[in-house]
Amino acid sequence: MTAIDDFATLLETTEVMRQVLRSVREEPAYLLRDICRDHQRTGLAVPDHCLQLIGYMGGAALKALLAAGLIRQHSGGRLSLYTYEPTEKGLEQYKKFEADGFYRR
Repeated sequence: MTAIDDFATLLETTEVMRQVLRSVREEPAYLLRDICRDHQRTGLAVPDHCLQLIGYMGGAALKALLAAGLIRQHSGGRLSLYTYEPTEKGLEQYKKFEADGFYRR
């Protein structure tokens, strides 16, 4: 094992790092939920200023959803740089989360 592996293992035993890792896993799911709910309610792409993007994790979650093909990005209008809407794949994943009870935790 290398020094960085030992270091990472040590940090991963702390509560702070467990919370960070949980956030990395779960924040994209909550962001997908918000985009899907707003899109289903309005039928429109969701403007970026309506999204809860907090710090690095929020931006990384958005990029991960785009890279995974779960949402689509469009040029924004007067009030936003971009708008986002779920893809069919994204809506399917959102429905799986709902059926599994993930959002009720």
